[in-house]
Amino acid sequence: MVSPWRNILTKIEVELQDTMGSDRAIAEAAWTSSKDNENRLDRPEKDVARVVNMLADYKHSVPFESVIFRFWIRMPIAIDRQLMTHRIASHSGMSGRYRTMPSDFYDVPQDVFDILVNVPDGSKRIEEYKSLCVATNVWYQEAITKLRTDRDNGMIDGVEFKRVREFFRGVLPQHNMTERVTIMNLRSWANFYKLRSKLDAQPEIQEVANQMRAEVIKSGVCPIALEALERNDWSI
Repeated sequence: MVSPWRNILTKIEVELQDTMGSDRAIAEAAWTSSKDNENRLDRPEKDVARVVNMLADYKHSVPFESVIFRFWIRMPIAIDRQLMTHRIASHSGMSGRYRTMPSDFYDVPQDVFDILVNVPDGSKRIEEYKSLCVATNVWYQEAITKLRTDRDNGMIDGVEFKRVREFFRGVLPQHNMTERVTIMNLRSWANFYKLRSKLDAQPEIQEVANQMRAEVIKSGVCPIALEALERNDWSI
């Protein structure tokens, strides 16, 4: 039996919105300790490659913080929690006070479907999961609609509306989709990618990590550093 949610990982999206820095920025950060400003600026590209590779191979990590990425990510709330456990990053996310949360949620992925479909009541539990997600989202949307009517009729004010709307967000499933902007420097991102791209990581956070990597490569911001980091298994 084939799951109707085989391609559910495609609901996860990553976009690299902005960057700062380059391979040269990494090299110039390292040269600060040994060269004056004029000498740093005059160094040829071959010296940039040599220094970036040396820094990666000898684990001189601080200069890699000269490259910064800003990612927009759409993912289930439960996966967002995993992203937020990483210590060195700056995060901004959706506010239940100012936005009504979207109602789409993460359905049963193929591997979970395959596990459950062959156990007693497994198919029933799959359907119950979806029914519960739908029911809580319907309740939330109806509650927000009624709150908006109460506000428009003067029964509550705007501040009270936002307070209750934010509170009611708590009923939503952990697999509802959410949005996040995360800013990481290259050193922190390499550590994130090393941990979250491993095969024993949860498939959904692997998807986030791999989409991040694809976006970073596509940007062409620091190809020398990326090649050097990959050669060193992303340890920096």
